[in-house]
Amino acid sequence: MRLAIEKKIVLYSSLLVALLVNLPKLLQARSDGWVSQFSTFNVAELCFQFCFTYLYCWLVFELNLHWFPRWRKGGLATDFAIYPLSNILLLLLCSTVGIVVQGNLFSDAHHLPLRFFRVVYFARLSLCWLLEILVIRIIYLLRQAQAKDLETEQIKSQYLYAELELMKQHLNPHFFFNSLSTLSGMIRENPGKAQQFIGHLSRIFRNLLQEQQQLITLKEELQQLHSFTELLQMRFEEGIVISVEVPPLYHQQLLPHLSLQLLVENAAKHNRALASQPLQVRVYVQDNELCVKNNLQAIAVPQASAGLGLANLNERFRILLKKEITIIRTLEYFLVKLPLEGGKGGGY
Repeated sequence: MRLAIEKKIVLYSSLLVALLVNLPKLLQARSDGWVSQFSTFNVAELCFQFCFTYLYCWLVFELNLHWFPRWRKGGLATDFAIYPLSNILLLLLCSTVGIVVQGNLFSDAHHLPLRFFRVVYFARLSLCWLLEILVIRIIYLLRQAQAKDLETEQIKSQYLYAELELMKQHLNPHFFFNSLSTLSGMIRENPGKAQQFIGHLSRIFRNLLQEQQQLITLKEELQQLHSFTELLQMRFEEGIVISVEVPPLYHQQLLPHLSLQLLVENAAKHNRALASQPLQVRVYVQDNELCVKNNLQAIAVPQASAGLGLANLNERFRILLKKEITIIRTLEYFLVKLPLEGGKGGGY
């Protein structure tokens, strides 16, 4: 994309500069103009002069934007003096060639002394060079800005990857310990159910260990959440009720990976889940936001928490979607609202 933009800038700038410096030649078309006193208007000479000027402009861009970087990369241009010297040599060479060729082809069209004709020709190409140096400087500034943006994106990508890995590590280790304890009891009481439990647990481990994209569709996130909720319901049985009410219309919306599992895991971690007082967790869409809501029934001895999970989740939303999550806590419930990003086939 950057090369395509640079090519357009070079093309349009060369055409514009060539047109500007050849405006006096166009003024010769007026027979009563002051410029016509020095030379006769000739369409063929104007076309030649315009094309030659454009060629010189293109060579200046090629020299400064492409040849110099290659020389630096190959170690052929370590001395700073080679850059202005190369531009001066190109200017002198093109001026000499243009003066000789145009002077011989259109000698009858000029009433100027040869020395003055050479000075005017050299001045015209020098003006081209000055105008192009300004454009070249702008292009180099754009290159530096794009390089900084690319570096920033790489750092941001590495940061988000680290955030995701940290989130995976912070997913409650006690959950796996409790799951293994539950599995131990199931093996003795219900081997068939234990086999299902192992299948869901293995899928959760696979989702955590596999390298995932930062943004995935809501459909994929719900599929990965399914095994997690199945384990919770096998473990707590009637002590937890998890309902997912997300219309297919929103399945192609995008959100950061592991967003839902973290929120459901936090709900199970910080609240009682008893058959007499079931923990109710709802996942639904409201006002174009994905909501995860649970009733509050705090455990007697709450587990220590630094709040890093929600903070990291909010940071990932802020960077990836340029939006932030909303956290609402009342005496009755805890609610987290997640903004969604449109994906393929998605809509609101």
